[in-house]
Amino acid sequence: MNSVAGGGTMLTFPALLGAGLPPVLANTTSTVALYVGMPGSVWAFRRRLREVAAWIVPLGLASLLGGLAGAWLLLALPESVFNAVVPWLLLFATLLFVLNGPIRRFLRQHESAEPAKPKPWGVVFQGFVGLYGGYFGAGIGIMMMAGLGVLGLQEIHRMNALKSLLGLLCNTAAFVYFIARGEVDWRLAGFLVAGSVPGYFFGSHFAQRIPPIAVRTAVVLIGLGIAGKLFWEQAGGR
Repeated sequence: MNSVAGGGTMLTFPALLGAGLPPVLANTTSTVALYVGMPGSVWAFRRRLREVAAWIVPLGLASLLGGLAGAWLLLALPESVFNAVVPWLLLFATLLFVLNGPIRRFLRQHESAEPAKPKPWGVVFQGFVGLYGGYFGAGIGIMMMAGLGVLGLQEIHRMNALKSLLGLLCNTAAFVYFIARGEVDWRLAGFLVAGSVPGYFFGSHFAQRIPPIAVRTAVVLIGLGIAGKLFWEQAGGR
């Protein structure tokens, strides 16, 4: 999913809910399990990252601190808080996923001279993106692409490179914190890792054969369906 169209969390989180995990544990387990494929995507962009070297330290620190804050917030607040907001987060992530294509097209059409480094408010914004990523995470890549575009970083390959690195840093903080707190279902995480490793490896090959629109449609329907089910349960439905 991530290799073809993105949005892998939109499948793993509902799958873990369906396997019987409570929402917070499903979220932490999904984050840990999908982490294994992230360093490889960053490595693939290593040459492009040299072109945005001045952006890495300020935005990277914001991502690390934001990711850690989000992970702490997830476990520090009562689980009832996450249960209440997760349908809204799923709906928000699904809408971001729908807007991914238009956002990318807009950024390509409005390429301009890029600033040498991010503005201070951009670092603060990335900190909040990191916080969202540590707390829930679905749709974070699309949020970062939009934010980097507003900051003036318009060349799409540089944006993808920086997005991949910042996402890795944010998830590294959450990954370490969730493991240190023992908030991972390792049995189910093992199944996800067993699937995600070959999935990441073969994804680029199959990406040329699977129509992205079909994959994206499936993700959107799943996201809306799970969010609708959770809203129904909150309203007293069964």
